[in-house]
Amino acid sequence: MPLSITELKSLRTLLTRKGRRKHSAFLAEGVRLLEEAIRHRFYPRAVYYAPSLLSTRGEKLVERFGQKHAELVQLPVRQFETLTDTKTPQGIVARFDIIHHELDELLTTKTRNILVCENISDPGNIGTLLRSALAFEFKLVLLCGSCVEPYSPKVVRSSMGAIFGVRSVKIEYDTLNQFVEKYSGTIIASGLEGKSWKACYSQIRSARPRLLVVGSEAGGLSEEMRSLASVILRIDHSRQVESLNVAVAGSIIMKQIYDSFVDR
Repeated sequence: MPLSITELKSLRTLLTRKGRRKHSAFLAEGVRLLEEAIRHRFYPRAVYYAPSLLSTRGEKLVERFGQKHAELVQLPVRQFETLTDTKTPQGIVARFDIIHHELDELLTTKTRNILVCENISDPGNIGTLLRSALAFEFKLVLLCGSCVEPYSPKVVRSSMGAIFGVRSVKIEYDTLNQFVEKYSGTIIASGLEGKSWKACYSQIRSARPRLLVVGSEAGGLSEEMRSLASVILRIDHSRQVESLNVAVAGSIIMKQIYDSFVDR
């Protein structure tokens, strides 16, 4: 049954930052992405689908969401396409609630590694960092400064479903500083003037929780953030490249920490 003009208009506002803030909800589309939501037990409030666009996997996905008590709304193609921003929609979009967390409630005695993103405005970079954070067990991501919103369609899509497996919190500098002091955390930053991994190993190993901070590729970390860092780590690479993309650099360091300290 088609949505009314008012209902469709309200739903489409979730494609905008203002709308997501107003309704505390976001949209995610595509079969693979929504399969990841199920894998992480992050279930939607409602699912909108166009039967003629669905693959067999998509049909099974709609059925599984129905079993999890999501509202299932069948739409004509013309309405469905207004809810997507991809060239070849796969016939399924889900509406998820944005769950707002306080930082303290996300911490446990097992919290070892935290990713802090500062002033990263590129959705692809944030999405990639979220994916790497999940892969290397940085299950808490703090967003500081003017970071892009994590629930924008481009971030959700580029995270390849990692948005459902990690928890992200917007945080101010003062709160970050208080958090580090309260939990005796160690902030690790990267920089060309930093020390090698071998030289930093002992200091990083003894730290818990460890907070890896990454900043925008254009401006790097702010002076305020750098002043909070206890460790400056250098990523050694060929001189043929001046610097690394922030998502690449952050992923490399997360992998180093994962390989060295995570019990497997």
